[in-house]
Amino acid sequence: MKSSDGPSSSLCDKRLTMPPPLDRTRILICIEALGVGGKERQAVELIKGLACQADIECHVVCLASHDFYLDQLAGRAISVDFATRRMRWDVGLFYRLYQTIKQYRPHVIHTNGLMSSFYAMPIARLMRIPLVNGSIRNAFPRGDLRWRVEQLLVKMSDYRVANSYAGLRSRGLAEADPRNVVIYNGFDFSRVEPFTTNQAPCRTTRVDRIKTVGMLAEFNRFKDYPTFIRMARRLSTRRSDIVFVAVGDGETFHASQELAAGVTAIKFLGQRKNIEEIVETFDVGVLSTFTEGISNSIMEYMALRKPVVATDGGGTRELVVDGETGFLVPPNNPDVLAAKIEYLLDHPDVAQHMGDAGEARLRRKFSTVRMVEETVELYKLAVANAQSERSADR
Repeated sequence: MKSSDGPSSSLCDKRLTMPPPLDRTRILICIEALGVGGKERQAVELIKGLACQADIECHVVCLASHDFYLDQLAGRAISVDFATRRMRWDVGLFYRLYQTIKQYRPHVIHTNGLMSSFYAMPIARLMRIPLVNGSIRNAFPRGDLRWRVEQLLVKMSDYRVANSYAGLRSRGLAEADPRNVVIYNGFDFSRVEPFTTNQAPCRTTRVDRIKTVGMLAEFNRFKDYPTFIRMARRLSTRRSDIVFVAVGDGETFHASQELAAGVTAIKFLGQRKNIEEIVETFDVGVLSTFTEGISNSIMEYMALRKPVVATDGGGTRELVVDGETGFLVPPNNPDVLAAKIEYLLDHPDVAQHMGDAGEARLRRKFSTVRMVEETVELYKLAVANAQSERSADR
């Protein structure tokens, strides 16, 4: 593993010692960061899965030095390069990225965001390499300049991957077009093996037990922590058996703390790596949000058999079955959110049934294995189409 702008790192630097077979498909994944976030988590899960594919040779180039998830790539047969941006719009990065792409000669380039697509697309065009754009991670139309640039880059890409059908529709992309693909986020169940068995986890039903309601999300303008906090305030005025846990960090963290001032039942844990251990303590997993694709947080709740209460909208309806694996509630409505949470806390049998149903649904439709298989199929389609186009040009 090396950086294009600094000294090499030995972490994760496990390279193939023998030349790869000629029939392996070389994939270069250009990601924006390995920092905290759902997009980053899914990039790591995909990379880990691709590293296990005998017919795939995977290389990664990262445009920022954040390394929160870097340790999860240690010891795998992949290379990771850091071609970091020196400023927001770094013209020199085009050349540095070109040199990296020229070195690895990938059959396909896969990007995961606006910046990675912006820098990789001209090079992909120049070198006639198909580009898979995986930047559609939410499901709402916006009108600002950044959103319009991202939408333009998506439409200019050879293939577009969304993590939800709602996300695909939000960009005005037709589901019938074979170059527009939905590949759901995947969950690696090995993450929760220390906390689960084939049997449903034993839950105590003592009425005097302190119950935990948790929300796991980055603190930003797209996550509706104010509604979560207002819900917690309402329930705290009439019940003393609930603690409310917020896990994450970000730009709205301090404002959220101020909004929760004076309510000792609301706990802010900050940025944490032991997510599975924390979620296992939840009785109910909550996601109050303004927009969503397929939420990593909800998948973590479901994997650990927690009933879910989430804002209805975007791709959440594709993940959560209302009344079966949890409840979907209207946005910005702390009273309805509180009512659904209280119902689950007061009906532990229903909560357990929903948690078990959620875990089963996650295994059926949202596994890492399925995500990787569908992504590899797309890569092979892209390579085959590119070869056909070159043959036609001759």
